[in-house]
Amino acid sequence: MSRTFRIERFGSVDSTNRLLSERAHDGAPAGLVIVADAQTAGRGRQGRTWTSEAGQGLYVSILRRPAVPATEAWRWTLLAGLAARAAVAPHLGGAGAWLKWPNDLFVGTRKLGGILCELRSTGGAIDGIVVGIGINLRPPGGGWPPDLSSRATSLLEQGAPDGLRDRVLKSLITSLEQLERELARSGGAADLMAQARDAMAPMIGRSASVELGGAVQTVVVTGLADSGALEVLDEGGAARTLLAGDVHLLG
Repeated sequence: MSRTFRIERFGSVDSTNRLLSERAHDGAPAGLVIVADAQTAGRGRQGRTWTSEAGQGLYVSILRRPAVPATEAWRWTLLAGLAARAAVAPHLGGAGAWLKWPNDLFVGTRKLGGILCELRSTGGAIDGIVVGIGINLRPPGGGWPPDLSSRATSLLEQGAPDGLRDRVLKSLITSLEQLERELARSGGAADLMAQARDAMAPMIGRSASVELGGAVQTVVVTGLADSGALEVLDEGGAARTLLAGDVHLLG
């Protein structure tokens, strides 16, 4: 792991993303990493809560200040997802992890982790990207809540040994840094998209429920565009793209 990253550890915070956003506003340099044993108000996309008990998971936020236009910030969600996938891969045996568009880390049909990237920008320039990542290391002490019992998993439940948090954290940061270097190379964007398409391959050809034009439709996932948008066929068979939103895979 590069010395350009500096880790601050906390027993409990409301949200690692919120705390790092505050530090970013105060001028913290790129590479600041906030890690917490627990979050009291962990967040997912669209304001959803993230179960964040002490000892249950890796809760980390990483500050990046890339010298790219704000229009390129979406790539960091892909970078974070690929880095998270690489970090857990050695501990999953033959199960393997995959990425569910736009920001979920899955093993089989169960969610192992999630990504929440938040952009700070001025005009068309990036002031900073807070890369938030949560990975389930073990189930909650009392077991998964009923609404998650059939949809969530952890490294421990996938056969990984306990006590992996620091190893996964180090691998996560190292992988993110390597992916950023690859992206900065000539042709790196194409390489990133190729890796993202491979990571999201389990979605292709699947039916999904999405919101299109203000109505929920059943679509078929067909691919990932170079823009990062999800490509689908709508109920009428027309090709459409999703730039944001929830995708609920069916069957």
